[in-house]
Amino acid sequence: MSTPSRTPEQEPSPDRAEYNAFFPSPYSLSQFTASRTGAQPVVYDNANPGGRWKVLMVGTDERYMTMANGRKFSTGNHPVETLLPLYHLDQAGFQVDVATISGQSVKLEMWAMPSEDELVTGTHQKYLAKLDNPLKLSDVVQTALGPNSPYLAVFLPGDMAPCWACPKAPS
Repeated sequence: MSTPSRTPEQEPSPDRAEYNAFFPSPYSLSQFTASRTGAQPVVYDNANPGGRWKVLMVGTDERYMTMANGRKFSTGNHPVETLLPLYHLDQAGFQVDVATISGQSVKLEMWAMPSEDELVTGTHQKYLAKLDNPLKLSDVVQTALGPNSPYLAVFLPGDMAPCWACPKAPS
């Protein structure tokens, strides 16, 4: 079975910062990303009283996923799948700590950032320091997890990079 030819707009866009790496095509971006999410501000009654509990967000530090054809796809955590839940956790009164496997910065798919959505971009700005300087996951596991852990939950935001990177992480 032959593959139909693609128009230039349907071809992945080269990532000029990395050899053999690509972003989604202009067509894909036009069909599967949006400048706004439609999310509305919320206020939670009975938010985490006294701020006792924390949530540990484990983000990905992977920027590229190597495909079967050897090309690298620019990836990371999807900004909406990361920042909207982070917004809700924050509004619910939870302090959120951020960690990655290596302790290197969380990678977000900035090409999917809803740039006109103040709720999402505001949450990004609020947590930017933690996203840029996360904890190293193994350090958190050794020092902060156990019977007296301050963490009520672990949040693993989605998209392709976590699915690819987490199974390869050292235990």
